[in-house]
Amino acid sequence: MHETQAMREKLFTMRVSDEESARLELVAKHYGLNAAGVLRMLVKREADAIVANRPKPATSKKRSAKK
Repeated sequence: MHETQAMREKLFTMRVSDEESARLELVAKHYGLNAAGVLRMLVKREADAIVANRPKPATSKKRSAKK
């Protein structure tokens, strides 16, 4: 298993309103996570969905020689 400090070198800080904080606490309690875990989970879920919905690059089809 990777060491957390080695994997997470960047610090992210944000301000939230009371309403946003209450929502975050609700979601965190539901999933049994802390606020950072909720953010990581949601960002990963959204990133995975974006990647899954990207159109695949067109592949060039070789033309068969006509006889």
